[in-house]
Amino acid sequence: MAKVGEGDARWIVQERADGTNVHGWHWQERDVLKWSQTRLTELLSNLVILNGQDQVCINCTTVDSVTGEALINNRKKKLIPSYELAVKGHWKGEIKDGSQNSVASASGSFQLPYISDENADEDPELTVSLTDSGAGQQQLKQAFVTKGKMEVFKAVKQFVKEIQAGGPLQKATDAQPQPDKPTARTAASITSVSTSAPSQSNGAASSSKPKSGTPSKKAADTHTLDFQESFYARAQDIFECFTQAGKIQAYTQSPAQAQPEVGGSFSMFGGSVQGVYRELVPFSNLKLDWRFGNWPDCVMSKVDIKLEEPEQGTTILTLHHTGIPHEDKYGNSDVEGTTRNGWQQLILHRIKAVFGYGL
Repeated sequence: MAKVGEGDARWIVQERADGTNVHGWHWQERDVLKWSQTRLTELLSNLVILNGQDQVCINCTTVDSVTGEALINNRKKKLIPSYELAVKGHWKGEIKDGSQNSVASASGSFQLPYISDENADEDPELTVSLTDSGAGQQQLKQAFVTKGKMEVFKAVKQFVKEIQAGGPLQKATDAQPQPDKPTARTAASITSVSTSAPSQSNGAASSSKPKSGTPSKKAADTHTLDFQESFYARAQDIFECFTQAGKIQAYTQSPAQAQPEVGGSFSMFGGSVQGVYRELVPFSNLKLDWRFGNWPDCVMSKVDIKLEEPEQGTTILTLHHTGIPHEDKYGNSDVEGTTRNGWQQLILHRIKAVFGYGL
């Protein structure tokens, strides 16, 4: 295991003099909020909502603000967007008679309070308000929210399509050369889910300290790890972090799958971690078969996760992981260290950071 402050040669990235992202495996996170603000402003400003249907004309005139966060993560040339945005703007409209004379006009504001990767396949919430209220004004507002909203949704869908394709990173990603096909030895190096130097074996570099100072060997060639972690969250929230694919993908920032039923499978980190649900007691206990993709074939470890909520809103997670092999199938002997670091840095700490469950 590498010492604190020293890079592990198997997955160094920033510590290389040229900063090369070896085989494109490691996560690159880009802030694309400015691009998102510009693109949504372009798509929604001066947008024609209704153009004479039933003698009604409505336009979105301006976009006043686009707030929130927007990131694009790039791993192995896969672009995974993560964004939560709120849009505020103004609109105006008028009703004309058969001679195209204006008989009523209105103006007001509109909001899209939650444009997110979580509801990318759904129409977002839209609220419309009026500056002045009257019969004609109410008619225009009603026309906006019933007939005209689809034009707003089309603009948002266009934004979603572009950010899913990489937004400002798309061209740069397409232009990058394809990495060489890794050899078997290289595959051993990059299959690990860790993207940082492993922490010290006594857990001093992390708040997720194993209950015992050193891992014990269950058998001559296996290891056991124990962790205990506290969260500002309900037990149900933490349970779902291991059973809902959307939540798993959110904190791992990588593709995930989950079939939370006895015998159902799950995968994390784009398949680098795979397993099977063996027992599920809602909001209190999970028992899993668990393996990394670079472990020897047919080797499966056991994970037992217990959740206790001694007081509402505070959950204690106790994790017992047994059957961790001493070596992976390529002969690398630091499987215990990689597994420890994965639990501490890439799962438990990420759940706290991403969902705000930190104590």
